[in-house]
Amino acid sequence: MSSPHFKKTILSSCVAAFSVAALATPAIAQDSTADDKMVDEVIVTGIRGSQKAAVDVKRNSAVIVDSIVAEDIGKLPDVTIADSLQRVTGVQIQRTAGEGSSLNVRGMPQVLTTLNGESFLSPWSITGVGANYSDIPSSMISGVDVIKSQSAATSAGGISGVVDLKTRRALDMEQGWTATAGLETSEGSITKDANHDVNAFVGWNNGDLGFTFGAFSSLTNAANYQMYEDSRLGFVNSGGDPLDLNGDGNTTSDRYLVPGGYGVKAYVMEREREGFATSFQSRLSDSLTFTGEVFYTKMDQYDRGVETQFNGSRDSNYDVLRAGSITTKEAVIPASGNTPERVINSLQVAVVEAPDFQATTKSKQNHTDAINTNFELAFDSGDAFKGSVRYVHSEADKTYEEATFQQGTPVWYWVDADGDGQDDPVDPFMVTVDYRKEYPTFSYADDLSSTDRLNLFQAFAIGQKDEATMDVLRADGTYEFEAADFKSFEFGVRLDRRDVKTVKYDYLTPTGRYSTWADPNVPAELHFEPLPGDFVWQRYPDWYDFKGNGDLGQAPFDDLKSQLISYNDFGPFSGFESGVAALNPKSLDDVNGFMNSIYPGATKFADPAKAYSVIEDTASAYFQGNFENTDGVFGVPYSGNLGLRIVQTDREVVNSTYAAGSTPAAGSYYGGGAEAAMGKPPAGWQVMFKQLGTKTTRTSFTDVLPAANISFFPADDVIVRFGYNKTMSRNDLVNVGEDETLWYQEYKVYTPEGTREDADGKYNVVTSPGGGNDQGNPSVKPWRADNWNASTEWYFAEGSILGLGVFLIQVDTATETLQEARAYPDSDGVVRRTANVWTTQNVTGSDLSGFEIGYKQSFDFLPSFLSNTGMEFNYTYSDSDSGDEDLEGKSFPLQSNSKHQYNAILWYQGEKLSSRIAYNWRSDIFQGRVGLNTNEASISMGNWTEAAGYLDVSVNYDVIENVTLYVQGTNLTETNYRNYAQFEDQFHSLSVQERRVAAGIRLRL
Repeated sequence: MSSPHFKKTILSSCVAAFSVAALATPAIAQDSTADDKMVDEVIVTGIRGSQKAAVDVKRNSAVIVDSIVAEDIGKLPDVTIADSLQRVTGVQIQRTAGEGSSLNVRGMPQVLTTLNGESFLSPWSITGVGANYSDIPSSMISGVDVIKSQSAATSAGGISGVVDLKTRRALDMEQGWTATAGLETSEGSITKDANHDVNAFVGWNNGDLGFTFGAFSSLTNAANYQMYEDSRLGFVNSGGDPLDLNGDGNTTSDRYLVPGGYGVKAYVMEREREGFATSFQSRLSDSLTFTGEVFYTKMDQYDRGVETQFNGSRDSNYDVLRAGSITTKEAVIPASGNTPERVINSLQVAVVEAPDFQATTKSKQNHTDAINTNFELAFDSGDAFKGSVRYVHSEADKTYEEATFQQGTPVWYWVDADGDGQDDPVDPFMVTVDYRKEYPTFSYADDLSSTDRLNLFQAFAIGQKDEATMDVLRADGTYEFEAADFKSFEFGVRLDRRDVKTVKYDYLTPTGRYSTWADPNVPAELHFEPLPGDFVWQRYPDWYDFKGNGDLGQAPFDDLKSQLISYNDFGPFSGFESGVAALNPKSLDDVNGFMNSIYPGATKFADPAKAYSVIEDTASAYFQGNFENTDGVFGVPYSGNLGLRIVQTDREVVNSTYAAGSTPAAGSYYGGGAEAAMGKPPAGWQVMFKQLGTKTTRTSFTDVLPAANISFFPADDVIVRFGYNKTMSRNDLVNVGEDETLWYQEYKVYTPEGTREDADGKYNVVTSPGGGNDQGNPSVKPWRADNWNASTEWYFAEGSILGLGVFLIQVDTATETLQEARAYPDSDGVVRRTANVWTTQNVTGSDLSGFEIGYKQSFDFLPSFLSNTGMEFNYTYSDSDSGDEDLEGKSFPLQSNSKHQYNAILWYQGEKLSSRIAYNWRSDIFQGRVGLNTNEASISMGNWTEAAGYLDVSVNYDVIENVTLYVQGTNLTETNYRNYAQFEDQFHSLSVQERRVAAGIRLRL
């Protein structure tokens, strides 16, 4: 029986040569050997043509793969590549400010991204392993393959799959000149700013020589309104709930999941992208073809906005809930050791007595650049041996900066409100927050639109710089030689060096003083005096008053005060319509200039705990045999491949050394406050350690990665596939390089020797670590897994498929971040409490299994206009077990996974009119553990995103042969990301995703 694998049509052969680069023979498949006549027949037009091309890629592949192919040059579906990839079976995406950014395959984010079959360096994943295409518009990509069952010839690096982005090459195009251009404008349902997208492409091919050049420029503004409630345990330090809010009679064991603050983040994200892709190809002789490519992207992203926050703590106790709060009892955690029984309650309506309010203006910005180059020489004389040599050089950098300006009347700020000559505490804010509605609502009586209650201000800024280079040299060959069922053998070697440097920094201000008030703990002669030497630097400057301060020699900040506006754009969140005093967020874009305008001399200081470099050298070799048998087993033909890749990885991690600890040695840090200047333990949150040197850690490991794929052809239109491959993936470098960093909080320690006094007695205020991160582990092992696949594909009509696949990913080694309770001394040297610190560990035993259903069909058989319609549908079930459990003993899945996902697409392709309507739905997404801040024993809680669906529509109309007008609508249902903390009634976060409508024109010459 003949099979479609052995009787390819001219069209499918050409599509395979163009679209299946780097599947079975990554370096060689990219060199088209088809004659010009065959290439001329590869004309992908419209939705119908792109669907057929994608089906042909899958049908003719030697491994299990799903693809998307652009309808035409610059016309990949959807706005971003990630948005397009969500239509692929088994691909799940996450959206940021309305655009697809990161993704996973079959529930795992450890996905290798390649460009034209070889490693690709993205500035958005310099330190990570997940795929993120935020800086790449879809107009630059001609197609994408999602490889799920890898062969030995595929570059190692993806646990659940490989995503191969493809650009256009000149010799694959029609001979002569090709040129296209596109212009688009768009608008959001919340943001009304005008946006634009311009792209152009030109290519030329004479059969032996050709080039392509494409460029783009775009500007978009999208709503990014959020609420994020950092979960705490209420009534911890007071030993229970003295108000008995839930009315159960329990006043000792009740704990409430409460926010650290109650407020809204009203941001608009501006993205400005530009870049180009160019290629040059030349047939140097009948047997040699040279290919050179450059792919460049640049992005400036600003996330600007204003945050509001009513403080959720008082004297370090989260006990601000008052009568009228509505809660639900969720779980009981038995007593253990020194930790008493805890009854966990969720919070639906919070009646809060907040000690203070802060309005925060922020500008968060990312600036990225990336250039990926490829130079390849391919040999094919028509004889038994074919080969290629390829060199890839890539550079990428990403700079993040965040400037913060906050105003308020902090709880510690006492004023003489009644004129009796004594300072009085500021009245608290009575606030009600209702989380039960689609958008939480706020109600309160105070006026927040002026500086009457927001008369103090403070500014600070942070940043991070990531830089990376990558060099790859590889040689691949294929030799046709028959031995039993084997018809050819592939082999190759590959050398790869990735060099990453990252540093995080703070802007320190030379503003430290012995005191800013008549502090009795400071000698009178030092009151208001600047601190000496290194002590003068502050991470978080003292709060200043807009009216100035004569004791500090500060004139009124009239110019700054005149810049304040009444900010009332909080999108769908109600309660702040009367406005909140804030700055224009754009005034913070020049971070250095802004900081120095308020604090002359502000300077960037690198944090040695977060400065590291990692060099990973990998050397790999593979050998693969390709077999086929037309007689087959019991008359069923088969083909496949069997091979082995060996990867040797050498890792070098260079960390900074510094004098960590609650009481670091004198001269080993900047800042520290007046306490440090007077010889006392420094204030932890003001300390910036000095780099004292470096330490180098070297590790190496070897991975042996077998792979086998076999396809059976029981009928001309049926393929049954089986595949196995062992996979590995590098680690997120945060889990490799970062050192310990702590955040600090103050609390009262009552003692007869206390220097302060309140109604409960004398006390001292001490500084204590409240939590932190210690995620770096230079010796952490890479992710490793066994990937098993089986599928049946029925190609029942041209451009149509019905497929069923099952998969099992057995994760042998994984990396997980866990909270660990650690004891630290307070600032007076006494150990009283523990802090929960995030650490990195290798864990084992995680499995992910599931099945996929994929269906595509053109309804050519229907009458009239219905014959121009078609449909795509896919469903993925992905079940996983991370080996970890929540507080109720339920297993956590792998992070970012949804158990259920489906896509449904209906399309119409007429002579002039074409349209597509697409709906994507995901069940609840596990986003990792909730970082529960508490000084009691940590509690294992999950952060979950609620199930949600997204509806997108596009309509195209060909005005004349080479001119197309189109409109697109994305997220027409205005679906949001809403997260809950373990319990569905416990609000955790909400990210508003607006509806966007675009209109544009495409030209082709």
